Amino acid sequence: MNNKKQKILWLIILSIIFILTSCNESKETLTEANEQIEKESQSIENNNEEIELEEKEEISEIPEPQEPQEIVIAFMGDVMMDSYIGDYIRERGVDYPWEDVADITREADLAVINLETSVSTRGSTKKPEGYGFRSNPDSLQGLVNSGIDLVSLANNHTLDFGEDAFYDTLESLDQYKIAYVGGGKNKDEAEQVRIIEMNGIKVGFLAFTSIIPWSSWEATEDKPGAAIYKTEYKERILQNIKEASKECDILTLIPHWGVEYAQVPSDWQRELAHDMIDAGADIVVGHHSHVLQGIEFYKDKPILYSIGNFIFLKNDDLCGRTGIIELTLDKEGFIKGKFYPVNIQYCKANLLNKEEGRGKEIIDMLRDLSASFGTIINEKGEIQKPNTVEE
Repeated sequence: MNNKKQKILWLIILSIIFILTSCNESKETLTEANEQIEKESQSIENNNEEIELEEKEEISEIPEPQEPQEIVIAFMGDVMMDSYIGDYIRERGVDYPWEDVADITREADLAVINLETSVSTRGSTKKPEGYGFRSNPDSLQGLVNSGIDLVSLANNHTLDFGEDAFYDTLESLDQYKIAYVGGGKNKDEAEQVRIIEMNGIKVGFLAFTSIIPWSSWEATEDKPGAAIYKTEYKERILQNIKEASKECDILTLIPHWGVEYAQVPSDWQRELAHDMIDAGADIVVGHHSHVLQGIEFYKDKPILYSIGNFIFLKNDDLCGRTGIIELTLDKEGFIKGKFYPVNIQYCKANLLNKEEGRGKEIIDMLRDLSASFGTIINEKGEIQKPNTVEE
């Protein structure tokens, strides 16, 4: 091969080598660039994920809006499980007196009654035959099954069979996990506020009785009994209300007072009810007259002067015409109310039709009694404050 051809061949070989080398360097450079791009992209993605996570954490810290908190309380009158009622319970079971109304009482957030009996198998009574009440402890299971949460002991029957039977009453209520107020092992316990919290609302209860057969029934520093109201105790009771109202959102007073069979409260009851609300009470629910009395609103707060009997020895007379008063409240107080007419017959609370017969008669009676206070109850039993009545 001559020199000229040889030179041309070497030039071609060198050109090929240069081209291949350049391509390899370009590939390496391109690979490095791609790797750098991937690293930066990954860094950006990580930063984005961190930002999104921080944003989610910030969002999760914002509380969701909550529905307004409300509580529904069902109030009923005098309850005992002795005498003929006890006979029916032994024959038909502890749920018999309640079976017609239990759906309403269980559905309420709280259900409250006046327990007008001792609960024991011990003791003896000084009262005439038929006027002293002592119910078997097993009958409390009927209250539990019906959703009764709290009972008032401040009345003229819880000590009918003496202090031993009264101690049994307290122990039985504790055993069946039923709260009580207005009675206790000493004065402090009898007069202390009982607070139950439901749906984020603290509801307090105080109870007293102005009716006792003997002064020995009054709880003292070292003796069991009931919380008592006397005129000379008024300022102390109002102070107790003032202090109790600071511990709860809603404070309910349960007085056992007034004149039996009177459908209109006495002037002193109205004055005391107003004073209790001025002191801090939000609801007043009375007993003892054995008949319904009207509903009054004072400073937009309901006063149920008497809600009559409920499970009691009455039949087809005025004392048997009663009902359940259901109040819906929030932390500010009364929202709305509803009345369910009930007739006591055959030793049970019989729920009635609101639109006809005895049920309509009972609603109309309560409407008339309440109208004198300016309170409106419509034909459906719905209770309204005077200043919220719809046209």
